[in-house]
Amino acid sequence: MSKETYQWLERELPSWVKEGLVSEGSAQALLQRYAGDKASSRSSGTAFSLLGFVLVGLGIISIFAYNWDELGHLERTLLAVLLLVGAQAFAFWVRRYRASDAALREGSGVFWFLMTGASLAIIGQTYHLGGSMLDFLSVWLVLSLGIAWVLPSSGAAFFQMILWTFVWLGSRDEMREVFSSEHSFLSPWMLALLALSWLGFYALRYRKERNAYATLLLGWALAVCVLAVGSVEMLLATYPEQNVRMLSMLFAFFFAIYYLLGKMYFFWGEKSWQRPFERMGKLGALVLVLAHVSFNAGTWLLRFDLEPTRYNSLLGLLLMLLFGVLLILFIRKEQKLPSEILVCAVPIIMLGYNLLHTMPYSAMLFVNASVILGAGWMIYCGIKEVTLGLVNQGMIVIALVIWIHFFNANFDLVAKGMAFIVTGILFLSLNAFLKRRFRGVA
Repeated sequence: MSKETYQWLERELPSWVKEGLVSEGSAQALLQRYAGDKASSRSSGTAFSLLGFVLVGLGIISIFAYNWDELGHLERTLLAVLLLVGAQAFAFWVRRYRASDAALREGSGVFWFLMTGASLAIIGQTYHLGGSMLDFLSVWLVLSLGIAWVLPSSGAAFFQMILWTFVWLGSRDEMREVFSSEHSFLSPWMLALLALSWLGFYALRYRKERNAYATLLLGWALAVCVLAVGSVEMLLATYPEQNVRMLSMLFAFFFAIYYLLGKMYFFWGEKSWQRPFERMGKLGALVLVLAHVSFNAGTWLLRFDLEPTRYNSLLGLLLMLLFGVLLILFIRKEQKLPSEILVCAVPIIMLGYNLLHTMPYSAMLFVNASVILGAGWMIYCGIKEVTLGLVNQGMIVIALVIWIHFFNANFDLVAKGMAFIVTGILFLSLNAFLKRRFRGVA
């Protein structure tokens, strides 16, 4: 709902209550229902505020970094204290006198977060406290934990999630070389408790302002962080044995779960950029299955014909159970098969592919047939539901299957260029035809 529509609703509701059209409780419920939409109308101001404070913070850091060698120990210490206290004082002033200004509140939280890191870096460099990059990030994570809650600031929580992800990944034994450090002084249990903090903040924002763009920002951070941590954990779980087939199964279930969670629970609107879980899950699942449509993929996987470990099998079983539960809940909720059934079927396709991996041609035919059938179902549902975007998605998947086989063949660039031209003409023609047909249906 736009800001103007919300204001109109505020003006009209009192007269509706007097006329008995709605009760007082219903009127308040309507206002609360669309309060998040009202807040979302100020999204551009909040976005520019966040960007402005980030640029100011980075600019201050750059200026002092340029003049770093000319500053003594005392000047550096005073500078660190001034930056931190100044950022805190400004944030508390905003909290006290401008709490209703969401853009200023969000920006001050981000500025406080950046100045906390800058102050830590200055103190560490000045007094040569030692430690690794992971130690620095861990201290920064702990000291900035309460910023989001104090103001509150979704922007600060966004950076908190990203910082937590770096610390978690850096604490893994296999990631030591990347961060050039030993273990973080934060144990896995401590990191899990810290994660509960920003998850709790996100849950609070989701309950109060689900449709606000600040909540959508947190949703993107949550989607990216969980994707990064989950992907690395699955890679590390299968890396010692180089079990590529098991890894493909884990990713298939993971992406399908992401997609189903995004369809049912984690979404903030109908547009693509408002549904990060669904879009990431769909993209990952389709890329994974398309990577297996060629014959070359099967011959390459034969070099990694290894048995999964007990831990990998347990992880795969847990993901399979979660996928099954979510799929059943989705079908019960929608009372039909999903239009993008290909995404949900990717785990089943990958399971069949791995069972047939000793017969590369049979495995390739199974995957290709499954992908084409799934894409055909998307096209059928798109025509039935009068959704041109769904039709185009199915056509793109089929075209990609054809192009993958075409590029694996020994054709010259002229033939490949002609294939692109013919495919483009078919897309344009079918789109024009369907647009006319859908316009007639509407």
